[in-house]
Amino acid sequence: MNAPVQIRKFETVERLRRLAALEGKTITELVDDMARERDARQLAERQADIDTRRRGVEEAVRRFQNLPIIGPLVSDDDFYDENGLPR
Repeated sequence: MNAPVQIRKFETVERLRRLAALEGKTITELVDDMARERDARQLAERQADIDTRRRGVEEAVRRFQNLPIIGPLVSDDDFYDENGLPR
């Protein structure tokens, strides 16, 4: 287990004590709740960003797949000789 967290900034400690008293919690409970809320928010934002990027990629793939085929399709034979070497 890691060493406990120590807060040296007086204003922060006073703010935590005031909030804990207002919410009827201990400082530990308050900090734990705040960390959980922030962690959940960060995870949700990260997932939303991933979802947005995924939709963008899927849209790009869909547009690419809908492009018309122009000219003959190429195969490995067009790029490599009978020995598998590049032409």
